Amino acid sequence: MRRLLATLILGISLFCPVALPILAQLGPVVQQDNQTQTVYITRSGKKYHSDGCRYLTASKIAISLKDAKAKGYTACKVCHPPA
Repeated sequence: MRRLLATLILGISLFCPVALPILAQLGPVVQQDNQTQTVYITRSGKKYHSDGCRYLTASKIAISLKDAKAKGYTACKVCHPPA
């Protein structure tokens, strides 16, 4: 979403230089490496989740995506975390 917004503002800035300060406020659009991205698991579940998923409980445990996959966790079909 952020990348789409930055692309849209960049396109607009070609015709409207006023948009450039808005683009500067967004900061660099860098995708985090999926292997170092943080996902969340629970003590009893077999899925990994994005923060804020309705299936996460107070027992959410932060883990890297790489480690979650290595331990056999699969992506939640509700919150669609990175694959």
